[in-house]
Amino acid sequence: MTNFPFKGLVLSMLCNFVTLACSDEDRTVRTKPIEKSEKKAFRILILGDSLTEGFGVLEREAYPHLLEEKLNRELSAKTGSAYRVINGGITGATSSGGVSRIDWFLQAEPDYLILALGGNDGLRGVPVTETEENLSEILATAGKNEIPALLAGMKIPPNYGLTYTSDFAQMYEDLSKLHDVPRIPFLLEGVGGEAQFNLPDRIHPNPAGHALIAETVYKTLAPQLQKIP
Repeated sequence: MTNFPFKGLVLSMLCNFVTLACSDEDRTVRTKPIEKSEKKAFRILILGDSLTEGFGVLEREAYPHLLEEKLNRELSAKTGSAYRVINGGITGATSSGGVSRIDWFLQAEPDYLILALGGNDGLRGVPVTETEENLSEILATAGKNEIPALLAGMKIPPNYGLTYTSDFAQMYEDLSKLHDVPRIPFLLEGVGGEAQFNLPDRIHPNPAGHALIAETVYKTLAPQLQKIP
């Protein structure tokens, strides 16, 4: 794995981000039911936080939308499927919030889950064992519903010590093995800490950063989708 180059990512910025995350975590995000498919398309749910929601960019610039376009442009001809990506990103979302919302999101009847949570847990110093239990529960719920999953790994700065940082990164590898699901080693590969790919807060990706994330996800996701009958 490539280490996260946290150039200029100072603790004060992270504290501001955590404050933002905490304020938005428990807001009511959607009041209408998730729409179900009008025509048969392979539905991919991305359960994530502000990185997935597309904080600070337009919906069409966020990586879930770009991923959907790329799947339909490059993979549909090979698989014979049309693809619909459901953006389940919520600013401030944590792994515990994911547990509480997973059943609601499953109303969308997804055919595949990309789990992209945990980053906010790490920035808040939530015990790794607690985050791991929550993510494991989400993956288990997907398994019980016969929904294949892809786990998107995250890395965090060493604000809580090197042991915590190492254990946090290792958690995703352990979960991947435990639930026998593929894993993206680092969702923000090539984006995290790189000023040209982030908004002025140097935390959230800009449109160029989202384009790179879409490529990263596609690289792992596409081979998995090709295995599905």
